[in-house]
Amino acid sequence: MTVDHARLPGDELCAHRVLYVRASDPEEILLSDALIDDLARAIHGREHVGGPPADPGAELDHILRRAGEWADAEGERYRLVAESPRFADARSSIAGRIALNSAPMALISGAWLQWLVSSGNGDSELSTLVLGMYATDVGVGHSRSDRGSRYAELLQDLGLASRAVPESRLAAEPQTLDRAFELPGVLLAMSRCGEEFLPELLGADVCLRWLGLLPPLGFLRDSLRVEARWDSIDLGRQTRDTSLAIARAFVAADGGEAARLLHGARWALARVQEWSAELRADVENALDPAFEMAEMLRLRARQAAAYHDDFLLDGKPLREWFVDARDGGAEGFMAALAASRLVKPGQPDGSRLLGGLVDATGPMFRIFSPDDVSVIRRWIASLGEGDGWSAGSPPEDGRSTKPEAGGGEPGGAEVSRTAPPAPAGRRRGAVAGEAPATIRLAYHRLLRRGDSPELRRYALTYVSDWLDRSRAGIERVRKPPRTWQPGSLRKWLLDQHDEHDELFQASGDLEAPARDLVIDTYVQMAPLNLIDGSWLSGFTDYRQASSDFGHFLFATYWDELGNGERRLNHPLIYRGLMREMGFDLPPTASLEFADWPGFRDESFELPVYWLSINRFPRRFLPETLGLNLAMELSGVGGTYRRERSNLRAHGFSSQYFDIHNTIDNVATGHSAWAADAIEVYLAELSSRLGTEAAEKSWERIRVGFRSLHPPVTRPPAGDGRVVSGTP
Repeated sequence: MTVDHARLPGDELCAHRVLYVRASDPEEILLSDALIDDLARAIHGREHVGGPPADPGAELDHILRRAGEWADAEGERYRLVAESPRFADARSSIAGRIALNSAPMALISGAWLQWLVSSGNGDSELSTLVLGMYATDVGVGHSRSDRGSRYAELLQDLGLASRAVPESRLAAEPQTLDRAFELPGVLLAMSRCGEEFLPELLGADVCLRWLGLLPPLGFLRDSLRVEARWDSIDLGRQTRDTSLAIARAFVAADGGEAARLLHGARWALARVQEWSAELRADVENALDPAFEMAEMLRLRARQAAAYHDDFLLDGKPLREWFVDARDGGAEGFMAALAASRLVKPGQPDGSRLLGGLVDATGPMFRIFSPDDVSVIRRWIASLGEGDGWSAGSPPEDGRSTKPEAGGGEPGGAEVSRTAPPAPAGRRRGAVAGEAPATIRLAYHRLLRRGDSPELRRYALTYVSDWLDRSRAGIERVRKPPRTWQPGSLRKWLLDQHDEHDELFQASGDLEAPARDLVIDTYVQMAPLNLIDGSWLSGFTDYRQASSDFGHFLFATYWDELGNGERRLNHPLIYRGLMREMGFDLPPTASLEFADWPGFRDESFELPVYWLSINRFPRRFLPETLGLNLAMELSGVGGTYRRERSNLRAHGFSSQYFDIHNTIDNVATGHSAWAADAIEVYLAELSSRLGTEAAEKSWERIRVGFRSLHPPVTRPPAGDGRVVSGTP
């Protein structure tokens, strides 16, 4: 992929590494025509094809059959590595190489689905199925149970976690191939443009789930005997059939987009093949101790050159040898070192390089890590065995020349040069252009995932102004409590529930409002209730969805959209209520819905706040935690029961409010989860940064709680103040 570094700024890292890091951040990537063009070229190239394939279903079967054949053959090629007589000595090194080079993909396994479900499409059958798969990927209901976290445990067990977490550290890891970041980097970037690349993402998804545990990881499990929670790491477990069903239904229902889905599958397979072949060559090279020694010298050369002016090796200052190694000339350096008094070929324990130089009193104490010492030991022990790898000329980066991925191998996937066209669903006016001119247009645009710079600025200003209103006079507000004490929120919830119940009981004799007033009330609530849960949609982000506090919020969002069952989808239930009242509203994501004359403009104000704050799950995290608590607690025990009475008095279904009164309960429901999320977040913050940081965040949580019903008075126009980021 050719990426313009003016759009994706980075240092000397390759473009795919930079893209991987940036696209991992839910608040970093902004939509632009240029970015979408870059991604389209990366997947499709520059050429177009004609119409859709004659039989898309058969073509999909063919691609997946080839994928399976390739995986079997590639697994066998990896298993042949274990037959080398040098394999036993290189086991640890090979395990590390495979684990680190699989990390960019395995740590984000399934993340490309994170933004496919939006506030505008959350009631669709496709969204229900996709979110169901994704919920499995992130281990819904449990913290750090996502596939990526399970792989991080494997890295921890191998002593590699510090080299792979967070994403920025992994991207700077020199032992990972650039190729390892290509597929996951592009997939993550596409996930931030989900509506533009839906067919391609579904195609890549079905291919990757069909492959399941990729051949290098199968080798890590079976031949290297690395223990891990492989059932969780294997992307195909539990979700393969669902992904295949989605792909089949998609190509059958939308022939015009079928070619794009099929190409997405072929593209993903080709990228996996290229990565696996290049990694396999790296692993085969690592069997030779000379390869690893040359690699270590190259990686250490820049630093080491500064300290070795005076020491001569074969009549040449050691500094110059290191400069040569840095520039790809490690072979001569190694030959001179092997012939020097520092090394006794075949006798690592008798060599000064591993003796007095590196012990506690030596001049190179702690210069070499334990892994470095193992590399040097293997190399010295191997001297005299034969020419090996060092007899050739190593490539400049110390790695083998990249093999061809297809190259006649069984099942090799060749990506056709007659690629499908760039995304047909692109709407340039929705990507580039001015900020929304009206509250209705803002609602319409914010229903989509992915923002232009103008839309992001609009959302940030809207949230900041709304929170300024909510902050005004907060010191006089008693709910929630002015101070936070660990473990106090559950008791406070029970107190609030009792208060709600008392108010409801006291109002028990009130008559229901007139039918016309009831209908108008619920019609005006439609722009809000048809996007139920949208204040939490930022927590579908992969890292947020499985974090210690974020998993409560993702589980809540998952519930709002039906927990995998469309009949329980809250927006669909509310739409049914609207039909009972005589209104067959346009689709929520349509401009016709936002422009529907039956709505008043003020009915979009709170929904636009929800749709704006969900863009900033990190920046406005405390405020979102507070808003979520207010939302989940607001009707339990009182208001929802009153709504039920009002609706039933006029013969309307109360299912929407009945279901909220149960799942939002203060003991085991959403209200309890909201309190637990805050408790976990503040406890962790207090432990990491101290009680003062927790107290400041609690103040912001209180503002978020109040933001559900802020004072009417607005701050001065043009204030433009933005709440500071989360500690």
